[in-house]
Amino acid sequence: MGDDEVRTFCRAGTLVGIGISVGVVVGIAIGSVVALRLGSEVVDGVRSLIERVSGRHNQVHFELLLQ
Repeated sequence: MGDDEVRTFCRAGTLVGIGISVGVVVGIAIGSVVALRLGSEVVDGVRSLIERVSGRHNQVHFELLLQ
């Protein structure tokens, strides 16, 4: 590898690292603002909706099968 290739590789890695860092910080800031504006009830509702759609707590209700 030549000097120019090494510099380009290091510069690309640095830019990727900066981009990921800025994205994480902006994502956390936007998520915090949205959570504060909507309130905890809406956030809990969205969280339960996501859990219901993902099927995390899909269990058979055996009481209903006994009817």
